[in-house]
Amino acid sequence: MVVVPVISSKGGVGKTTVAANLATTLAARGRQVLAIDLDPQNALRFHLANDPRGCEEGLVAAASGQLPWTQAMRPAHGGVVLLPFGTVDDERQIGFEHDLSRHPGWLADTRARFGLSADMLVVVDTPPGPTVYLQQALRAADLCVIAVLADAGSFATLPIVERMVDKYCRSRADYRGSAYVINQVDPGQRLNHDVLAVLRARLQPELLGVLHLDASVSEALASALPVQRYAPLSQAAEDVSVIADRLLARLAAPAPSPTSAHASPLRQETTR
Repeated sequence: MVVVPVISSKGGVGKTTVAANLATTLAARGRQVLAIDLDPQNALRFHLANDPRGCEEGLVAAASGQLPWTQAMRPAHGGVVLLPFGTVDDERQIGFEHDLSRHPGWLADTRARFGLSADMLVVVDTPPGPTVYLQQALRAADLCVIAVLADAGSFATLPIVERMVDKYCRSRADYRGSAYVINQVDPGQRLNHDVLAVLRARLQPELLGVLHLDASVSEALASALPVQRYAPLSQAAEDVSVIADRLLARLAAPAPSPTSAHASPLRQETTR
């Protein structure tokens, strides 16, 4: 299985929205897609699940042996298979995090027990910033999608997540590198426009594309639908389509050598 975590250096960048819409768009391209919610907020279900109320049990329950993996997964919008995190109390969450810290390769090892097709594309939603969940996702990652905003805060904190990628991914020969998505772009705002120009220059050729600020995204979430289904002719739907196609092209290309992919353009710039 090809594993693509969607990660971010800070909260509030729309990472879960990017993960959900990327998953449904990839499925619309004919790919088999498993969307894993590795975030204790258990919010991916609100974007993908046919019935979010039926996602109270999920990954944590299956990991503890309370139910089989096949029962923890749910059919979701657009043919996506959803593995929700599940709703857990603080004691279960702390216990699960302790288990993950003791077994750093748990996700990479466990995916073989999911009972799914070997050509399944796995999109993983993760909490923002350095966490044990992000470590698990990075150790299993074939390619990371890094969600950012065109603002000073995202730009300033990008080195945090880049250091994590350097530590857990870039030394592996099979790692295909990072790919950036700039979310909620509003060309009408001068600062937004200026930071976008800087990010475009710094992140090429790893930039997958931009998602423009579009009311269809929040309206789709309120309607519990992917934006492609809620507003197929919207700017956001077009943006996600472009990003999905570029991601598939990246995955189809030969993996770069570890030396050529040693650091992203941003890391190269900041370490000069």
